Amino acid sequence: MLSRSSHALGDAHRVAASGVFLRPRLWLGTLLALLFACPVWGQSYQLVWEEEFEGTQLDPAKWDAQVGDGCPQLCGWGNNELQYYRAENATVADGFLTITALEETFGGYDYTSARIRTKTLGDWTYGRFEMRAKMPIGRGLWPAFWMLPTDEVYGTWAASGEIDIMECLGQQPDRVFGTIHFGGTFPANQSSSNSFTLGAGTFNDDFHEFALEWDPCEMRWYVDGNLYATQTDWFSDGGPYPAPFDQRFHLLLNVAVGGNLPGPPDASTQFPQQMVVDYVRVYQQEDFSACIVEFDGMDHANPFGNGWFEFSGSVGGGGIGANEVDLPPIDGCRASLQSGWGSGGRPGFFGGFGRTRPLDLTDLTHFTLWIHPDPGQEYTLEINLQEDDDGDGTIPGTPDGADDEFQFDCLVSAAGPHAISGGGWQRLSIPLASFVDDNSFHFGGNGILDPFPVAAGGNGELINVVIAVISTSGSDVTFRTDRWAFTRQTSSVAGRVWDDVDGDGVQDAAEPGINGVTLELYDVALGSVVASASTAGNGEYSVAELLGALYEVRVDAATLPEGIVPTFDPDGIASAGQFALTLACDENASDQSFGYAATPTDVPRWPDRAAVLRQNFPNPFNPRTVIEFELPEEGFAELVVHDVAGRRVKTLLREWLSAGPQRVEWNGVDERGDPVAGGVYYYTLRIAQERLWRRMVLVK
Repeated sequence: MLSRSSHALGDAHRVAASGVFLRPRLWLGTLLALLFACPVWGQSYQLVWEEEFEGTQLDPAKWDAQVGDGCPQLCGWGNNELQYYRAENATVADGFLTITALEETFGGYDYTSARIRTKTLGDWTYGRFEMRAKMPIGRGLWPAFWMLPTDEVYGTWAASGEIDIMECLGQQPDRVFGTIHFGGTFPANQSSSNSFTLGAGTFNDDFHEFALEWDPCEMRWYVDGNLYATQTDWFSDGGPYPAPFDQRFHLLLNVAVGGNLPGPPDASTQFPQQMVVDYVRVYQQEDFSACIVEFDGMDHANPFGNGWFEFSGSVGGGGIGANEVDLPPIDGCRASLQSGWGSGGRPGFFGGFGRTRPLDLTDLTHFTLWIHPDPGQEYTLEINLQEDDDGDGTIPGTPDGADDEFQFDCLVSAAGPHAISGGGWQRLSIPLASFVDDNSFHFGGNGILDPFPVAAGGNGELINVVIAVISTSGSDVTFRTDRWAFTRQTSSVAGRVWDDVDGDGVQDAAEPGINGVTLELYDVALGSVVASASTAGNGEYSVAELLGALYEVRVDAATLPEGIVPTFDPDGIASAGQFALTLACDENASDQSFGYAATPTDVPRWPDRAAVLRQNFPNPFNPRTVIEFELPEEGFAELVVHDVAGRRVKTLLREWLSAGPQRVEWNGVDERGDPVAGGVYYYTLRIAQERLWRRMVLVK
């Protein structure tokens, strides 16, 4: 809707972008590289806001109705629209929002309609935005589901952007548009648009779902789950990329009558016309930004305009520049940094490059970067962290003996060990503890890497990150690099694999652990196993120094004893041997356990048909939820609620039941009758040898 409105092997860890291990698998306690990324929809988006229109009027805590014609600031709402917006034209009943366009005289206009927004009530940066709705039909009608910037950080329309999730023209009722507006302030604005056309029928015939997925690097438009448009290229005169789409935006719903895009109604247009909305929902990914301080994402594609510099060495030469083609497979966004050096075959110090950006590294533990080294080359990248040790906020070009420099030698060759030449994009994660005091250039300071402000007990902040390029073979040195950051990798996961002797899916104190079982930690965004462990002691495992991210914990079935079956899994044995785990920054996830029991041979199974355990409803819930299941024939059944550690919380039933459908309610209390804490719980239906599991969430 238009509106103006590197050291010894083991110090650095690397995972290939393809997900293939480039080093021998590490045991627990040793960290492989983990990445920050734009995870895949359906794996990490969580519902954060919804409007189901269940009342009898608009919820004032969610919606603000805009009234009038936009004057005096924006007469005709910037589009020469022909209607007067009234709050009365937006009604809520029977679970639907209805925006009605009427042909009536009001406020000096011949038409009325409604326009509502979530500004300051619901504002988001990034996410998935959905609406299920049915469109009006007829020439001159212009319904829209769209977004505007809440703060206009980069200037007035369209320097601060606009996102049109769905626009429809009433005279083209089988077609919708998805558009972004960007660039400069009007009239220097620009736009980019795509459309989707139904194979049969119109958007007036039935309800359809319209959705946008907005990531820092990309926007994607969907109709009924069908991806029809992707946008990655935009700009703002008011700030560097990814401006303007890196600020908070709010939602708008309206039906315009007339305007620049559809033109006026004509004699064929029948009134009243309605846009009927079933729901609006907003999802966002887990936020792991607390674990990450970005040094440079290279998206500006202008290194020398953003604090980068280069310097010559003793042999050969080279330099750096932007590369807008070769990008990391995850979170590459707009550009990477191109680095190329050579000497005609002479080994030695070619030169180097770096960036000045003062940073407080308090509580951060690792330096991370993506790198794509070209094949057939062998060299060392001396990565230097230059720290202000005298508190004056600068590192002089000529050493004055007052500042510190710490170095890690990153070895690049066909065999690594830190990065593989010709190995594609790889992400390096280097513990800050692996950087050693280097007095070959900056020779002063206290010899301790403490890049913290003076007020926090340090001597001063990190000032520069500098890479010196040294060819050990005389080969050229050419690579791309991207997404430099400092991270805090302090999260952990731990649990137990136990012998569930009685097969009830509950850890009893006397039940022993199963040792020698391998568990793997899989990074969902990276698509790779990044750590593994073998159970020991009493079947226990743990892995530490993890970055907050979305993982899967997987049991290697080949390492389990023969003849056992799963009885407990943190997210149910329907997906036995693995479960999804979202680790927040600094989170320690304990009791992530797996139960196994010997296969019973003396308990009869249900003969022909399987029992059915349905998903509880509502889910998430508070305070009550209903669980339904169906038995193929009469028999003994037990329904139990347990927590993520497999501990029994509440026995909901334990009795002989007749065949057919069953219904049980849980009111969120434990065996003592005390309310339980909010969080994830599992309910288990046990009949004969069958066990069925499902996950539910109690929200408090």
